[in-house]
Amino acid sequence: MEKMLKRLKIIVAILLVILLSLIAFWGVFTKEKGVWNNQVAPYNLGLDVKGSRELRYTLDNSEEEKYVYVDENGNIKGEVWENGSATTAEHEAEHEAGTAEDAENDVQQEEVPYAKETRTIKVNSDDKLTKENFEQAKKLIQKRLKKQGMSEYNIRLDNVTGSLIIETPNDENQVNKVQEIVSTIGKFQMVDYQNGLVLMDNSDIKKASVVTSNTAGYTAYLQIEFNKEGSEKLRQISTEYKETPVENTQNEENETEENAEEQTQETEKRYVSIVFDDTTMMTTYFGEEMTAGMLQIAVGQAKTNYDEYLKDYNSAKVISDMLNSGMLPISYELESDNFIQAEIINEVDTIKLIAVITVLFISIILVVKFKMAGLLASLLGIGYIALLSIVVRYTNAVITESSILVYAIVIILNYIFMKQLLATGNVRKNYDQVQKRFFLKLIPVCVVAVVFTLSQYFVVSSIGMAMFWGIILSILYNFMITRTVLKNIEEV
Repeated sequence: MEKMLKRLKIIVAILLVILLSLIAFWGVFTKEKGVWNNQVAPYNLGLDVKGSRELRYTLDNSEEEKYVYVDENGNIKGEVWENGSATTAEHEAEHEAGTAEDAENDVQQEEVPYAKETRTIKVNSDDKLTKENFEQAKKLIQKRLKKQGMSEYNIRLDNVTGSLIIETPNDENQVNKVQEIVSTIGKFQMVDYQNGLVLMDNSDIKKASVVTSNTAGYTAYLQIEFNKEGSEKLRQISTEYKETPVENTQNEENETEENAEEQTQETEKRYVSIVFDDTTMMTTYFGEEMTAGMLQIAVGQAKTNYDEYLKDYNSAKVISDMLNSGMLPISYELESDNFIQAEIINEVDTIKLIAVITVLFISIILVVKFKMAGLLASLLGIGYIALLSIVVRYTNAVITESSILVYAIVIILNYIFMKQLLATGNVRKNYDQVQKRFFLKLIPVCVVAVVFTLSQYFVVSSIGMAMFWGIILSILYNFMITRTVLKNIEEV
């Protein structure tokens, strides 16, 4: 009975190894709409393995005529609006020559204490085209990429022309994220909806964050906290841009004693628009005085589907990160998007063949020397490779040319450990001693792995991650699986 139980343990362990191998080397497929899809996550491949996209950006040289407010020093104070839309000098001239009703509608614009004129405005004015601004733009883009969790990229700047080259993994999500980060200036404005006068801008912001409400579904809010000056501006704006009552009396000839008592109160509202990079996020008025120096802007509608809500959350997070990073001093436009094939792609078949031959060679040595125990050890070694493969797919480990070599080394080390274990002749008795002696020697390697993993340099970090997972899984796998199989096979 005891031998049967030990045989059962061996069979279960072997079946588990086979299952891991099938999942890792074959996959798990499900059929959706007539198409079979592998549900096992793909490897996270680095630039030097998967290939990269080279995005070339040049300075935006476009210009546009705009009708703007100008103060006595010639500084632009905002674009002339009429009820939320930009207007022109010709449009205003038509109103001035129009009816009394038109003139009445333009009262709000006439109250603005600034001159109006048409100017040709360059996206990148000549005074912005400096080496300092080029360097500052590069630093801000790097900061934005880091905040968005992008660790692997290369960015090169031409200090003379201001052009940028960004190399990123060949992944559409990553590429789209880079394009959004580089093409967005990050300009925040609170604008008078009635006339376009800028009331607040980036200089009034202390920090931005994302908060969530789940009272009636999930809603993502961009929360902006203003500095001391900005808080006072917001308080003042909230007292002016609000709903105010306006008494509406009827004509005397239609007025009776009864309807005179029933005169109604109408309301007049003054609106502000929240604008981010010339896109209006929200138009509103204030219902109360804002004394906390904080403003919340809903990004999208309330969602009952959490995945849909996450899209809104991520959109708000991007805006928040850009506001916290700072506004780009210059504007870029995409010149070209090129795919760069990794050199290792041409060597993939050769690498796979070498790997298979190496594992087969080691397995033959184990079988010849240790017979049945060696055959089981060979199978267990493949199981370890399979488990390592699966874990790497579901962690933040990235496969690079350097980390591939490290994975090969930890796999060979695992086979060496099993060989030393079998060489003792009694796995049950000597397992703890062999494991202690073997892995104590790897303590310096483990320390290096942790240090490398925490490195800000991507290639070094990927090497550290390969060391870390390789050693940790070797300890756990051998204790739980290898030890169970080999100690029981000696007693069956």
